[in-house]
Amino acid sequence: MSRRLLDFYRQIADGGGCNFPDTWTGGWFQSGIPGLIYINSTSMQGKGECAETDGTDKFLVYDKNEECYRCLVIHEKHRYVLQYKETYCGQRDSLSTMCESITGDAALYSMFKKDPRPEPQQCPFHPAPFTFTYSRGSGDCVNPPSRAESCTDDSRLLLRYMACPDVPSTESNVEELICLATWKEGSTRYLVGLISQVQRRNSISTDEDMYRCFVYKGSHADKTVTYSIAQSGDATCNGLTSSVDGSRTMKLTNIDDEHNRCHFPNWIVEHHKWYSLDHTHQYHFTTKNATLKIEKEDGTREEKRIVCHSILEQKEKKYVKLVAHLTRGCESGHVCVRVSRRGGGVLELQLGAALTGAPQAACAPDLPNTPHVTLISTQLSPSQCPMLGRYTVVESLADRRRRRQQLTIDETGLEDTAAKPPECVMGQYDSASIGCGASQDAIEFRSACTSTVYTCYGSWQEGSRHMVVAAPASTRSQSRPHALCFIYTYVNDSSGGQARYLSVSVVSRSCDRSVTPGVAGDKAYNLTLNGTCEQSSKYSAAAALAPGGAALLALAALLARS
Repeated sequence: MSRRLLDFYRQIADGGGCNFPDTWTGGWFQSGIPGLIYINSTSMQGKGECAETDGTDKFLVYDKNEECYRCLVIHEKHRYVLQYKETYCGQRDSLSTMCESITGDAALYSMFKKDPRPEPQQCPFHPAPFTFTYSRGSGDCVNPPSRAESCTDDSRLLLRYMACPDVPSTESNVEELICLATWKEGSTRYLVGLISQVQRRNSISTDEDMYRCFVYKGSHADKTVTYSIAQSGDATCNGLTSSVDGSRTMKLTNIDDEHNRCHFPNWIVEHHKWYSLDHTHQYHFTTKNATLKIEKEDGTREEKRIVCHSILEQKEKKYVKLVAHLTRGCESGHVCVRVSRRGGGVLELQLGAALTGAPQAACAPDLPNTPHVTLISTQLSPSQCPMLGRYTVVESLADRRRRRQQLTIDETGLEDTAAKPPECVMGQYDSASIGCGASQDAIEFRSACTSTVYTCYGSWQEGSRHMVVAAPASTRSQSRPHALCFIYTYVNDSSGGQARYLSVSVVSRSCDRSVTPGVAGDKAYNLTLNGTCEQSSKYSAAAALAPGGAALLALAALLARS
C-alpha cells in the first residue's frame, strides 16, 4: 500500500473524511459514461472517496486507484439533477486552493438520477392543448401546424410534429415527453425530461437517446399563453442559455377549445366525487366543473380525463347529453357523453368508445349500445323501493349450481362429501319482503338460518326492465358504501292481471343491460308474489291453485330446467 493511501486512511481513522448528502445516494446517468455512476454517503464511483468539504458545494475526493486528489464543485439543481465541474487529479493541496483552479469555461457535466426510479413531476406547459411551430435550424415549420396535447398524467406531454413540404429536415413524428425536473437560474427556467418515440415503440432507445434538457419561457396575453422552448441535441444541458437557441426550438400557443363556455350541470357536480358501485373507480369533477377525471380507486394510475366541450341536450336535473374532449393515456379526441339522474346520489354515465377529431362528429351516431356505468356518491339518500310486497323464492343461482353439482355426482356415481352443500347455503333464500318496513326503503331476503337486508337508493324503468340501486343495510353508516344493482322484470299471470312473478338479478359492477334478469348476474332469483306487505307472508296452497297460479309455477319449473 502506497504512503499516500496510508495517509488517507490514517486521516479517516483520525476523524477526517466527509460525507455526501443522503439525497444523492443512488445511481446517476451521465452522458458518455457507460452504466450508472453510484454515489453513497462517502464515495462517488469513478471519482473517489470524500476527503474534505467546505459544507457547501466543494468536495475534495481521493482517487485510491490513481492515488491522487481532485476538487469537485457539485450543484444540486433538483433532487434528480446534479451538475459539477472538476479539476485534474493531482497532489493534495488545500480545498480552496485546488477548487480555485477551476475556470469559468471548464466543462460542465450533468447527472440525472436513475436509481431509485425518479417520480415524474407536472410539466410546466399548461393549459394544453397547444399548436406549435418548430425549427431544426433550417427554417420554421409553420404550415401545417404541429400539436401538443396533454396526457391523463400531467407529467406527460404528447408532441405531434408535422412535416412542412417547404422546410428541410422536418418530418411527421409523434414524441412523448415525460417531465422529470425543473429549476430556475436567474430568469432562465430549465427542464429535464425523457423523450420517447411513440410511433416507433419497439425501437431500442438508450438513455443517451431519451434524456434531454430544455430552456423555456412563457408569456401571457389575455386568454393566450405562449411558450418558447429550446431543446438540447444530446443528453446534457451544455450550451443551453436561451429559449430561442437550441438544437431544436419550438413555439407553443394554447388552443381555446371552448372549455370555458361549457360546464357540467349543477345537479351532477353537487357531489364532486362519485364512485362506481363496487368502488373500483373514482369520478372526480374539477376545474370549475368543466373537467371529469376518472381514475382507479387504489390510485395506481389515472385512466381518463374528460373536459366539457359543448352541451347538445338537457332536461332540468334529469338528463344531459354533451360533447367532451377525452384524454386516455396520451391518446385524445372528442366523445359523446350522456348522464342521467337516477335518484338521490345515483347517476348513470354513458361514454362513447370512439374518439373523433371533429367535435361535431362525436355524437353521430348516438349511443344506443354503449354500456351504462352506474355511479353513487358518498351521500346516498334512501328512497322507497318499487315492487312492494312479500315473495317466495322459487329458485336461485345457488339452487341451479347445487342441481348441477348433484347431476355430476349422479353421472359419475361418485359422491364427493366435500362438494355437498351445507344445510344452509349463503345466497339460498326461501322468502323476500320488499318495502315492507315503516319507511318502505328495505329489501330483505330470508332463509331458515340467515337474513340479508338492503336499502334502496334509486330506481327507474326502461321498457319492461326495471333497475334498483341498493346497498347492504350494514354499510349504511360507512363513508364509502358499496352498492348493488337489482335488475328485474315482471311476468303477468295468464289472465293478464296483476304481476305475480318476478325475475331478479343482482349485479355488483353496474346496471348492466346485457344481464338477463333471473338467469345471470352475481346473484339471481325467481320470485312469486304472496301478497301485499300487510298480508300474511305464508304462501298458501290455495294461491297456487288460483287462476294463473299453476301456469306461473309451471313457468318457474321451466326456467329452473333451462
